[in-house]
Amino acid sequence: MQKYTQLTYEQRYHIYLLNKQGYNQTFIAKSMGRNKSTISRELSRNTGKRGYRHKQANRLAGERHQKKNKAIKLTDSVKNYISEKLKEYWSPEQIMGRLELDKKIKISTETAYRFVLQDKAVGGALY
Repeated sequence: MQKYTQLTYEQRYHIYLLNKQGYNQTFIAKSMGRNKSTISRELSRNTGKRGYRHKQANRLAGERHQKKNKAIKLTDSVKNYISEKLKEYWSPEQIMGRLELDKKIKISTETAYRFVLQDKAVGGALY
């Protein structure tokens, strides 16, 4: 399975040119090495009254990215909980699992490791 990546400004320009020339979504997708559903979504989300325009599409995509929910889950209480459990020699995997079960908060173990490394950088003793 291939990893999904966001469309770039240049790729949107490519879509704009081929779409303007009348090529179908399947052809555009194959020429870019992308899935045709990616092209379909791009055109449906970013086509305005004057058709698909790459500058407008890039701006709209950026606005959607800025507006999407980005919940900051590593609150002070969660940090304290992680610190307490690390001092009790729990692994980050155990801590994250217990957080999910008890507090219904899902945080990746990578987030816990980053928290420990940040603490180490400022002279903390969690590591």
